[in-house]
Amino acid sequence: MKRNRTTTRRGFWLVESAIAIAVVGIGIVAIVGSQQAWHIQAVASEELATGMRLATEIREMSLLLPANDPITGASSWGSESGEIIPVDLDDLDDLDDAIFSEAGGTGPIDATGAIIVGMEDWEQRIRVQCVDPFDVTSVVPDGSSEVVRIDVTVLFDGEEITRLTWIAPR
Repeated sequence: MKRNRTTTRRGFWLVESAIAIAVVGIGIVAIVGSQQAWHIQAVASEELATGMRLATEIREMSLLLPANDPITGASSWGSESGEIIPVDLDDLDDLDDAIFSEAGGTGPIDATGAIIVGMEDWEQRIRVQCVDPFDVTSVVPDGSSEVVRIDVTVLFDGEEITRLTWIAPR
């Protein structure tokens, strides 16, 4: 009498084990790659949000500033003699060519003019230009128009993060 023997497999073969290791390895690499991409995007998003916050702080400040110096009543362009920016920031044209950064010991600043601490690598650059009221893209000589265009550029580590521009009466 002849006996039929069937062989049963027990365990994995070497090829199956290698394929399983490769599949698991590819999955782990994909998860790590997506985590890294998410982290890079989160950092960039945080920088953009901080940059926009610093630009809107200057915008809010400009809304509170009068057109002419409230002490002297002078309508001369730029900071008046003896004024120290940002301490004596009291009219709109005082913001022209202002740079607020921790490196300069002047900022960045918030809407009240107070220095925001802990923002070592951030910088706010402001440009105030008189523009033609009927064509706000056309710049006219300083102090010759009742309409100004204010441009705030926010930098982080010397790289431009955001720019905010608006028109205001002078």
